[in-house]
Amino acid sequence: MQDEQKAFVDPAASEAIQAAFDASDLGDIEEICGLFLGYSNINFRVKTTAGIYLARFCRAQPDERIHDEILLLRSIQGSGFPASYPIPRSDGEFISHHQQEKVMLYDFVEGETPLVTPDSAHQVGEALGRLSLQPVPQTYSSTALIDIEDLRVFRSQKTTELQQYPEFQDEFLEQTTSIESCLPFDLPRGVVHADAFPDNTIFRDGKLVALIDFEDACVDALIFDIGMAIIGFGYRDEEINLDQIAALLDGYRSQRQLSSAEQESLPTMARWCAHGMGFWHLRCYLERPNDRQHQRIHELQRMVRGLRGDDADTIRAAFDQ
Repeated sequence: MQDEQKAFVDPAASEAIQAAFDASDLGDIEEICGLFLGYSNINFRVKTTAGIYLARFCRAQPDERIHDEILLLRSIQGSGFPASYPIPRSDGEFISHHQQEKVMLYDFVEGETPLVTPDSAHQVGEALGRLSLQPVPQTYSSTALIDIEDLRVFRSQKTTELQQYPEFQDEFLEQTTSIESCLPFDLPRGVVHADAFPDNTIFRDGKLVALIDFEDACVDALIFDIGMAIIGFGYRDEEINLDQIAALLDGYRSQRQLSSAEQESLPTMARWCAHGMGFWHLRCYLERPNDRQHQRIHELQRMVRGLRGDDADTIRAAFDQ
């Protein structure tokens, strides 16, 4: 779900972007436009005398994880994988530090967020399947942003704060306890994007031209990517959609076949993805309550309930489509 609000181009933002371009050989800035706000980083479209670029203010992750993102993207750049790739500064570094901001520059990929259809789901599934075949780069160390231990700590430390929100508390505690019994997954592991939602994809003329925002990428069970993509591409009007999930799986399996254990585990993995994402939003919400995240937590809770019941059967049925 996209917010209609865009990043504001204030003097501080302009100064940080100018500093990043001063450190790079990418022409003189002619225009800066803020892009739609997400939940963490802030992005700008920058037109210069040399071309059009994306400037990202990296506010969500520490430098170590950003360096892993750069390492991964550079390792797949020669493969033709559809992505927006980071651009090095003149000194070969990628991150420009200015005041409190960490700014990175990327190729700007023209296009739009897709409608969620079987066709767009198939193309995203195929891209994730391709990614699953990429070797883990040497020295790459990023792991999942959220694991069950994070939920245990949150559960023990935030009891008082959670009591203020009974609409979230009981279900979060019960679902966490239930999912604990299913984890960890002893399944094939490798590089996963970990955030394949529609607004992290760019389509042009009906074709996927870039999977973007690799900062959550990590080494995890490979079907984590399918589970997360089901949350983003497997629903229509908040109802699980058999055709879209079947298309997603078909695209993925055109690149990598799934073992019987992976197929059996996928409904639980999708449930874990929805619950883990709900936890992320809940943690942010307790720090700064807002209507947007309140609604998103409710949406994810409804998904978790469904994936514990009939929606899990829909995922199983999609393998036979």
